[in-house]
Amino acid sequence: MWRDSESEQDFLNFTEVADQIATLATTPSLLPISIGVFGTWGTGKSTVLKLVEARLPAPRDGDAAAVVVRFDAWMYQGFDDARAALMEVVATELLALAEEKKTLVEKAKEFAGRVNYFRGLGMIADFGVGMALGIPPGLLTRAGAAVSSALAGGLTEEQYGTAKEDAAEARKGLGELIKPAEKRTPPKEIVAFREEFGSLLEGLETTLVVFVDNLDRCLPDVAIGTLEAIRLFLFMPQTAFVIAADEDMIRHSVAKHFDDPNASHVRDYLDKVIQVPMRVPRVGAEDLRAYMYSLFVGLAAPDRLPAVQERLLSALQEGWRNETFEKAEIAGLAGNPPDLLDNLAIADRLAPMMASAPKIQGNPRIVKRLLNAVSLRRTLAAKRQMNVDFATLAKLAIFERCTDGPATLALFQLIMDGKDVEKVLLPGGKDKAKPSPLPKEWEPHADFVEEWRKLDPPFENAERLRPAVFLSRDVMAPARARSDISEAARTAIDALLKIDGIASPVGKRIVAGLTPDDKRAVMSGLVATMREADWTSAVPGLYGALMIAEALPETKTELKAFIGSLNTGEMTKGIQFLLRKTGMLETK
Repeated sequence: MWRDSESEQDFLNFTEVADQIATLATTPSLLPISIGVFGTWGTGKSTVLKLVEARLPAPRDGDAAAVVVRFDAWMYQGFDDARAALMEVVATELLALAEEKKTLVEKAKEFAGRVNYFRGLGMIADFGVGMALGIPPGLLTRAGAAVSSALAGGLTEEQYGTAKEDAAEARKGLGELIKPAEKRTPPKEIVAFREEFGSLLEGLETTLVVFVDNLDRCLPDVAIGTLEAIRLFLFMPQTAFVIAADEDMIRHSVAKHFDDPNASHVRDYLDKVIQVPMRVPRVGAEDLRAYMYSLFVGLAAPDRLPAVQERLLSALQEGWRNETFEKAEIAGLAGNPPDLLDNLAIADRLAPMMASAPKIQGNPRIVKRLLNAVSLRRTLAAKRQMNVDFATLAKLAIFERCTDGPATLALFQLIMDGKDVEKVLLPGGKDKAKPSPLPKEWEPHADFVEEWRKLDPPFENAERLRPAVFLSRDVMAPARARSDISEAARTAIDALLKIDGIASPVGKRIVAGLTPDDKRAVMSGLVATMREADWTSAVPGLYGALMIAEALPETKTELKAFIGSLNTGEMTKGIQFLLRKTGMLETK
């Protein structure tokens, strides 16, 4: 499986856009500059930022060619004022550089100290009713009851005394926070802050490159506060801001913040803050193929991954010349580890559909999560000694991702029932001139299903598909724990494990006395017991499970999936006969 986070390696040919951003951010004649890296969730914005950072000039002879500041806006949400947080992160980085170079240390400290003033302004906006009553917000946890009582007209003498003490403490704390050496006003402080900032950057002879990430995950006020800090305080010579965000989400935040989605300044706000918009490249089938190749090689032969990536990126960058790569070539570069060639062949089959499927559309994060889910099911299959191939699990997972719950349940039910599976699941059915009608649950997804049916491997044998469906059900919806079942169900399980025939009168009475919920619970309990049984002899619980399935047809799905996961060659002839007679095994 693969780690679900941004990568410092280029798996998708983002190198070219990263090179462009790095060039823009370090060209003196273009500074100051703000660059937007736009894309929806999971498309690779954070990875682009990592690649850009790796391309910035490295320190030379103790002098930093570019100072990099990383600011995750989401991290500070709810804990700090967005403007002050960004300013402090920048100020701290510049102070560290000044101390390292042993120059301008006092100026850097003075600059950093001004952040306290602006943080104080942010607090003052929150004082409101609390300060009017003498109760600061930092102490409202202790004095909340006093505020409520005062507003209701029922403040006691004791509560009033507590509130006054807290107010005195808060005023003292606020004085320490702002520490005014002289009378200050916001306009004067803004001018002074900008002057000191510019002077400090000039004196340190450095370019400041600030990466702002996860802005689109923030609440509207936090997102706008961060953008305002960039525009008002930090957009100075020798600075570059690279802002990764979902463009539509930020525009939504602007509309919510100004409470006027139709105003022209709302529509144009982001365009004014972001000078150079760059969009994460759309991932096509060939890009996605290279991405999955890299993932599989990274697992099978991590030491060979750099050489493989060099070849894959070269092919993608020369794609306009019809340059490509082949699975045998890449497997050879990786040293031909076991199973790699087969996995690369699966990537070849999956890439075109994953690049175009409506709920995937080549999104790298979605593709990685889907492959992780398939890998988890494959691991589960191996532990249960079930012969289920990766391609079959992947095809089922794509269907689950790109349709919905009712459509997926209809697919599982079709496979469990085993009737005319090939007529529905093969492209156009057996009769090419007369396509098979789709289940009604599939009709909203008809275009997708038509393409999905063409995907290898072909689904034409229900018995072979049942173990894969059973695994999908296990991963998506684990069975209820035995300890949660009723006493009646627990007693029934113990009794049905002991009956010796499918026509047992005792068994019939037990089953007849169960509610539908208890029947479902009993079936799960019997299947769990039979999972550990030796199928080369009589199997306790089998007769009881067959009786439950007959009494409540919907439980047949669980039993049939379990039976389909077993090796029929290890069953006695009598058990095979019974299972075929009851429809749990296909008749040869």
